[in-house]
Amino acid sequence: MPSRKTREAPSQRATLKQAPKRAHYDKQTIHTVLDQAVIASVAVSIDNEPFVLPMAIARIDDAVYLHGSSTSRLMRHLAAGYALCLNVTHLDGIVVARSAMHCSANYRSLVVHGKGQVVEGEDKARLLHQITTRIIPGSEGDYRDHLPKELKATTLIKVPLDEAACKIRSGGPIDDKADLELPYWAGVIPVQQVYGEPLASQDLHESIELPDYARHYQRPGQEKA
Repeated sequence: MPSRKTREAPSQRATLKQAPKRAHYDKQTIHTVLDQAVIASVAVSIDNEPFVLPMAIARIDDAVYLHGSSTSRLMRHLAAGYALCLNVTHLDGIVVARSAMHCSANYRSLVVHGKGQVVEGEDKARLLHQITTRIIPGSEGDYRDHLPKELKATTLIKVPLDEAACKIRSGGPIDDKADLELPYWAGVIPVQQVYGEPLASQDLHESIELPDYARHYQRPGQEKA
């Protein structure tokens, strides 16, 4: 994992204050955490009420993209340029300590602060296809072109990664020295995401074979279990 010192915190609000030794601000780490995610939690304030909603995401270059129905209140809010906060968390292990207070978890968590930018024109169709192939790697060329009515009904939002920070915990339990001789098991229970066998659509023509990208689906940087 790259050193967190490869990049300073981009802003005060993006600076990790709790357990700052676990902070990572470098692009490589930020990009990797985003690329291995499909869903993010997006937080906004609408009419002074807080909302957190799950959304499919894709990173392209130094931005993360969100898309949804043009009639959605959330998408209209983001398109208006209001502030948002986005979070992605990967759970990598359950950390079991000799003390309940020291039990923990290994994780990679990313928070992005920013404002949405509406994407229009020729870039919109191209990026929407690119978002799909980021979520389903290797599926390039397996889709028809977007219909005009589909593009009209979809809002695409770009969120620059100008204020992004990762917090990462790894390793075993951190027990008090006085507890090390206690007769309790301590260690890490690894957590992995496993993708099952693809299920063909019931109306799929029998002549169409299962593509490799579906058979061997995996997120970037992750080996298929």
